[in-house]
Amino acid sequence: MHCYGDLCGSISQLRDAFRRRIALFRGDSSRSWLGRKEYWDAAYASGRYKQSYEWNQTCETIWPYVTQMLGTRLDSAVLHVGCGNSQLGRLLHNAGFQHVVNVDYSEVVIAMMQQKEPSLCFICADCAEPGALGSAECYDFALDKGAIDSLFESNCELMWERGSSMIREVHRVLRPGGQYLVISNGGIGREVLEATFAQVESEEIEGYACDLYYKLITILRCTK
Repeated sequence: MHCYGDLCGSISQLRDAFRRRIALFRGDSSRSWLGRKEYWDAAYASGRYKQSYEWNQTCETIWPYVTQMLGTRLDSAVLHVGCGNSQLGRLLHNAGFQHVVNVDYSEVVIAMMQQKEPSLCFICADCAEPGALGSAECYDFALDKGAIDSLFESNCELMWERGSSMIREVHRVLRPGGQYLVISNGGIGREVLEATFAQVESEEIEGYACDLYYKLITILRCTK
């Protein structure tokens, strides 16, 4: 009976631990797990997002907006924030842009991408940390395909502050007149962008995401 009681106790502890984990990542009404590095490390390590995954539309859908911003200046310094395992960095390289820095705070996905794409530049850094992206005014353009969304959509004060901090950090490293293209699920965080950048233009587009879910996405063009 004593062993049976121990077994029941162990099962109960495991069940409680499982419930706590679910509450942390799924049951949290604030959705703060969206902005947590630990979640993304675990998700990429488990293969949840496979070898490649595109947030907020396929690269093909948003490519015209990317090229419209970048133009033909192939020597431009381009910052791709929250790159994950998107193919956008590869497409930029293939289009002739040789000075592209792909950044993500997940050590797991950066290691995966460095192995997968050794000819591209991948850096592990938390863009919401002041100074994390290096010297001020060193990039001509920045691209964001769902990165700040993961923070603002968390719907909690801490992650909202981190989203605002990330916008300020991107703004800091852009040269005067530099542009930040944000592909967003509904334009959440727009008020912070408008308070930080000199000009913000937007439009909405329709298309399919990688999971074939039909979406209405907001394109935000922010100029320093």
